[in-house]
Amino acid sequence: MDTAVNPKKIIEAVLFSSPDPLSITKISKITKIDSGVVEEALKDLIEEYNTRDSSIEILELGKKYLMRVKPDYYPYIEKFAEKDMDRGTQRTLAVIALKQPILLSKLAKIRGNKCYGHVKNLEELGLVKSEKKGRSRVLTTTRYFAKYFGLKSSDPEEIREMLGKRVKSGDPSLKTWLDEV
Repeated sequence: MDTAVNPKKIIEAVLFSSPDPLSITKISKITKIDSGVVEEALKDLIEEYNTRDSSIEILELGKKYLMRVKPDYYPYIEKFAEKDMDRGTQRTLAVIALKQPILLSKLAKIRGNKCYGHVKNLEELGLVKSEKKGRSRVLTTTRYFAKYFGLKSSDPEEIREMLGKRVKSGDPSLKTWLDEV
């Protein structure tokens, strides 16, 4: 690593380049920068992006970090932007958001066995949490889910309303599919 390069700028470049959320440990391994320095730089970067008048933000999702376009600006870039999640994972998340709280076993009946992998990814992103209930798990969205989608509240009713608006303005096949759920 070039010692003349500012560690915060290196971390910003890594976040900008990564399509996936990254943990402090992963950023530290990639950059060979001490994890304490990475953590401090992330705090500074988040504060900087929150205070500047920018269409870009850095989100903390669980214990991972993601740089992205703020939801208000997404309609302008969605045609060429890379998706954070594949279509199957998005649909699984939509079912969880609509039906929450929902048992994992019921979700599997709706979405099939691939939903187990989707749920694992969504939990790693911090968008979904699960609590053990009998032999199954109860799934709900998290406050990070609300933050990720630019919502002011993590209330399930507000989430359902937001999802309905996005479906109306977006993918007609998703609307048809969700109507069947």
